[in-house]
Amino acid sequence: MRKCSTVSFEGQVIFVGIDVHKESWVVNLRHCHRELDKFSMNPSPEMLAKYLKMNYPGAEYRSVYEAGFSGFWAHRRLCELGIENIVINPADVPTSGKERDRKNDAVDSRQLARKLENRTLEGIYIPPEDNLELRNLVRRETKLTGNITRVKNRIKGHLNFMGLKFGSWSGSSLKMMYADAAKRYDYALQSMLRELRFLREEKLHVIRDERRCLKRLKRDKVQKHLQSIPGVGFHTAVMLQAELWDLLRFEDKDSLSSYVGFAPRLVGSGEHEAVKSAGNRKKKQLHAILIQSAWRSVSYNLEIRARYGALLHKGASPQRAISIIGKKLLYALRAVWLQERDYMVSASE
Repeated sequence: MRKCSTVSFEGQVIFVGIDVHKESWVVNLRHCHRELDKFSMNPSPEMLAKYLKMNYPGAEYRSVYEAGFSGFWAHRRLCELGIENIVINPADVPTSGKERDRKNDAVDSRQLARKLENRTLEGIYIPPEDNLELRNLVRRETKLTGNITRVKNRIKGHLNFMGLKFGSWSGSSLKMMYADAAKRYDYALQSMLRELRFLREEKLHVIRDERRCLKRLKRDKVQKHLQSIPGVGFHTAVMLQAELWDLLRFEDKDSLSSYVGFAPRLVGSGEHEAVKSAGNRKKKQLHAILIQSAWRSVSYNLEIRARYGALLHKGASPQRAISIIGKKLLYALRAVWLQERDYMVSASE
């Protein structure tokens, strides 16, 4: 197709809704509140940019797709090609009952293009590539920890099934368990023990890689400041860095609290209203790890233990009290991070 040399869309906007899949993209184009075209294409930002510039020369191009398995590579490439793109949370797309009932790829792309043109979509935060490098590594450690737990449970289940007693997870105990399994020709148990040993060694490799990554990205000073907070160890601090990365993207501490899941919400209508927790709209891993840190800080820090006791004395439940402590730790984290200093009593004020 030859480029049109007489038509110009200069000063006008072409809105592009993209329903992203592994093997293909379903694209819908809109202009002046009218649908221009819809088609399926190979998952290629270059092909899409070439098509837009050839058929709608001089226009401003704005596109949107939903976050998912494909990550952010397409977003970065589209922006490099001159297309103003945003990535959205699929749960944030306003959808009618009719659209839900007749959902398919064409309907989804048409809906995205229309909502983009109506300015009812809000893009999510796009992490920079160095952030993704650390985040992928930390999430790898989290998956390894989960795999280790599963293998341990399988070993316990196998021992119970065979009528054998479990000792401990120490290295010497596992060696004795392996030797006993070899004498009994219990090849299944030997396999699980070898798997456990491999996963433990791999987790140690990942932790060493995390330390090297922090140093290379010049995040080791922030790591030190975060670890000065009571109850915050290496894993907690590196996960906070990987998932939050840049605290300046939050307007204030209330926005940060809401993101992590410590901000309550008002639910109901009319006379039937209730204050509830953040629900599913929170960073579950960060919320959980801060609650764990809060319990550790209560155990080892006298000042925080006194705060916890005062909350219980005022009638708060243990769950409510520890949630308040977790929120205070989050505010302390924000203070030492932004002010580039170690934790002090005034850091949480």
